[in-house]
Order: sequence, then C-alpha cells, then structure tokens
Amino acid sequence: MPRSAQEHSSGLAQPQSNLALSQAVASYLSCLSQEERSGYAQELNAFVRWFGPQRTVGSITPPDLERYQVQLMAEARTDATQRLEAVRAFLTEARKQRWIDGNLATEIKLKKKKTKEKPESPKSQPAPSLEPVGNGGVRLTREGYDKLSAELSHLETEMRPKIAMELRTAAADKDFRENAPYDVAKQHQGEVEARIRELQNVLQTGQVVEDTGPAHVADLGSKVTLIDLTEDEEIVYTLVGPGEIDPKHGKISIQSPVGKALTGKVIGDEVDVEVPAGTLHLRVQKVENR
Repeated sequence: MPRSAQEHSSGLAQPQSNLALSQAVASYLSCLSQEERSGYAQELNAFVRWFGPQRTVGSITPPDLERYQVQLMAEARTDATQRLEAVRAFLTEARKQRWIDGNLATEIKLKKKKTKEKPESPKSQPAPSLEPVGNGGVRLTREGYDKLSAELSHLETEMRPKIAMELRTAAADKDFRENAPYDVAKQHQGEVEARIRELQNVLQTGQVVEDTGPAHVADLGSKVTLIDLTEDEEIVYTLVGPGEIDPKHGKISIQSPVGKALTGKVIGDEVDVEVPAGTLHLRVQKVENR
C-alpha cells in the first residue's frame, strides 16, 4: 500500500465531501510517486467508471461498496484483488482528507488465501475477456452485438480525438517526470486502443445467437435466480455476452466463472465457484429464458 498522499505533496484539493469522485481520484493519483501511480491508475479509473465520474465521493455508502465488491468478485477479473486494494488505499486517504465521513476503507473485504490450495485447474484459471467458441467467435445476443458496434463507433470517432487532444495539452508541460495528466492520458490511450482491437475482432468473428435453447436450462440470455447457500441470500443474475455486461443490474458475462458454472444448469442444481474472495456455494432456484 502506498504512503499517504500527504507524504508526497501538499497539493491535494481542500477537504470537501461534495468533491466529484473523478476529481478526488485524480488528486489522489497526482500526489503518488510515478511507480505507485502506474500501479493504481487503471484500477481506480475502473472504480470511477462504475460509480460515475460526477458522483460525489462523500455520497458513497457501505452498501454501495458491498454491491461493487459482489459484482466485481462475480465477474472475477484477473485484477479483482489488486483493484480492491487500490480502492481501499484511496478510501483511506479520502478519510484523511475529510472527503468522506467514517472509515469506508474497512468495508473493502479481502479474504486471505487458504494455506493449502488445490492444484490449479481450468476452473480456477482467470477467464479471458472474450473467449472463442469452437472455431468461431464468442456468442452474442443481437442486443449485445448492436451495443458493441455502437461502442466501437464511439471509441473510434469520439474518444480517439479527445485523448489525442488531452495528450497534446499535457505535453505542453515539458517536465514529464511528475506529469500526472500526461501519464493518465497515455495509459487511457493504451486502454482505448486495446479495446478497439478487441471489439473489431469480436464483431468480425462473433456468433449472434437468436434462440436461447430449452426454457428450463440456463444459457446465454437466461435470468437465473440463485440461493447463496453460505449466506442464505437470494441472488439474481442474467447471463449475457460482451456488450451487455452490467454488474450493477446483475448482468454478468456467461464467460465469467459464475456464468460458466451456471451454463447448462437447471432448477435444483448446486454449483461451487472459485472467485478471488473465496468459494461461492449456489443453488439454482429459477431459470427464465426470453
């Protein structure tokens, strides 16, 4: 965990709970060393996108953070643990700067790994963001295909020129050693270009699925009601393809560990899913296909 931002600089904005989340994160990153900034920028930018850049940092609540963690763990991205560590470090500093009331950092739960772990298997391996099916591409609903097409158009026609302008503006400061805006813009450019290549590939090779199959079997497009057997709580997920993933509304990738485990399951089936936070023990209660 990095040192307090106060140890790096006194340039943080004045304490205020109505500070926009994007501004708070930018201020925090600008006061870290270049090495620390490079390690945390991507994770914190994803955090900002999830909540919305204009959301005030002081309005974030423990239930908000719980939902963020649940959906992040359900997707089980390869950087899930690192992302949560970055968020916890930011929230710790946010409390010191009085941007938030209370210690929200304690709401970020990182479970320790078991001392004895089973040998790695395909089940515990991180899933790629876009996994081919057979000799073709990923499976997509028509809605997902249309959304990916719209995203690609937005990135190519709007984001590319915008980032190029940001880089030119930041480059006006010739001292690149501590040029946080330039570093952030450069990293953002790399992320956007990588996403463009990914979208181009999936749209060229993807298979649009119009029929979800048997009504009682969980598959692409299914809305699945589950019982968490550990917490005795009900969870509802909709299994979607690229372009439709929306963790805040329970739409998770069919290629995620949870999505893979549920595919082909029917009412009454139980599954155990390994995620960064531990093992999920789930029972299928209901399957709805459109």
